[in-house]
Amino acid sequence: MSVSIVVQRFRECKLLLEETDYVTVGGGDESCGVLAYVSFSSSTTRSQVESAASTLVNLPVLTTGLWGDGASTTRSILVLAAEAQSKCSLVIVPQANLISKVKQGGKSIQYHGQINKEEGQELYEYFCDCLRGKLLELQCSESSEGTFRTAKQQQQADFSEHAPQYELFRDEEKYSAWDERGFPTKDAEGKDITKSQTKKLNKMYDAHVKRHEKWKEQNNGNDGSAQNVEEIAGPPAARWEECLDPSFCHFVAGSFGMRQGLELRSDMGPFVHSFRV
Repeated sequence: MSVSIVVQRFRECKLLLEETDYVTVGGGDESCGVLAYVSFSSSTTRSQVESAASTLVNLPVLTTGLWGDGASTTRSILVLAAEAQSKCSLVIVPQANLISKVKQGGKSIQYHGQINKEEGQELYEYFCDCLRGKLLELQCSESSEGTFRTAKQQQQADFSEHAPQYELFRDEEKYSAWDERGFPTKDAEGKDITKSQTKKLNKMYDAHVKRHEKWKEQNNGNDGSAQNVEEIAGPPAARWEECLDPSFCHFVAGSFGMRQGLELRSDMGPFVHSFRV
């Protein structure tokens, strides 16, 4: 068993991201969400990560009412999202210490089975991508907009590697100001981009620059600026995760390798479960 997960449900959850900004999900009487702590052992495979993600979204642990009220039945996050009768959320927190052994009657804890940090971050990001994919697949199906795979492929076609990096974030519905690189500095409401958003966007920017430079090498140095506007219209492939509508399911992934500040309210009963895949 290589992926360890502990889950509990909540009414409202507040999580610190990038050690700078808090994000709050849920909060209303009809809100219900799942908080999942996840850890990977040194032997974890991508296949096991995929299986763990599928298990999590299908786990029937959610109720919108109070525990034992006789009126609430347990449902999974996928079922609750599809019903669209209440606000549902999924919050993931990386927690390496789930992989550990208590020894000497509680006097010693060993962590030898944990995966190393670099590989752990790679699997954590893949785990979160698998979860987003499951949710987006259902969202697209429910809205008759095709499948997640189709949507992602379309975005990749809309904004391919030939597009120069200064076009990457030219989306006036999301941003209102950019620097000389074309990197956004203010959101659509004119507010400064937060530190956590900047870090995330920088990763997307750097990844696209690498793809674009490789494309230029294969095309005799052409920088792509002569391409038709129609060929580079639409959101870049790196932003496919933003297609997941928070009103369908609010998904939040905690920051790997950083302090996890957390506040939780669960007046319906936490209903904690743990499992390994």
